[in-house]
Amino acid sequence: MLTTSVLSGRMQPLVLDLPEATDSQPASVGIDTSHATHIVATEYALLLGDQRVSLSAQIGRSIRLKFLGQRTCGNCQVSVDKLEGGGYCKNCFFSLARCDRCFVSPERCHFAQGTCREPQWGESFCMQPHVVYLANSSGPKVGITRQDRNFYRWLSQGAVQGMVIAYADTRRDAGLLEVAIKSKISDKTNWRRMVSMQPQNLDLLQLARQLQTSIELPAGTRWVDQMTSHDLAYPIQSHAPALRLAVNEVTPELLDNLQGIKGQYLLLSQGAFNVGAHVGMTIEVEFAPAIDAAKLNSSDQLDLFS
Repeated sequence: MLTTSVLSGRMQPLVLDLPEATDSQPASVGIDTSHATHIVATEYALLLGDQRVSLSAQIGRSIRLKFLGQRTCGNCQVSVDKLEGGGYCKNCFFSLARCDRCFVSPERCHFAQGTCREPQWGESFCMQPHVVYLANSSGPKVGITRQDRNFYRWLSQGAVQGMVIAYADTRRDAGLLEVAIKSKISDKTNWRRMVSMQPQNLDLLQLARQLQTSIELPAGTRWVDQMTSHDLAYPIQSHAPALRLAVNEVTPELLDNLQGIKGQYLLLSQGAFNVGAHVGMTIEVEFAPAIDAAKLNSSDQLDLFS
């Protein structure tokens, strides 16, 4: 882990050293039990190229982000003027299975038709056990993820509650059940609400029971008999205003105080910076002592680091 306060490189998604769950109750929580395990996201790290720096340790300090004018594909490493979703160049975006439309809409999986872009990757990733879950990030939502990755998925989405409600044999099976549930519960997160406030706790168990009595299970899926609710917490001093901050050619630098981290967002005093939206961009990052709010609002704020 780097201790220097200045580094630069190709920005990658935030990584999280997943902690162990803590629970004052027995580890196996029954369906009629309201107790939850508690997960605290204590250690976030920022990856820039092959450099890694602890972000959690920088909360309460100022952060300067500067776009250095280069974008690099995460697969072929070619420098391009524009990146597609996930930080890939156009050629890779239209050739990688992980960028195909069916990855976002898994019910459209065409692996069985023999038309998967990368059959070996599809076999190792999509043709594996998945789970369907309920979460609370800005309100109730449904989602899917690979089995045993639910904690990481919830934390990367900024959820404060999560519960696995069904098992699926494949990603497509999970996607079919998700589509059925989407008619009753959204699959989207309102990022503005997520970064700016702590949502009210929900009774996920009650929601799950309602779904079990109203949804017909697709083939390859089954309800969880013993459901466990999980509460999740983040390193946050205070939430951010519901404003999206970014660096690009028009606004290459951003200076603000780092107030917290939630999902893939840096919570700053003037808004939220989505790290995921900057993946593939070469960014310089500098940390320093916190800056007075009046100075942050001045026109010459970037000179504070010079």
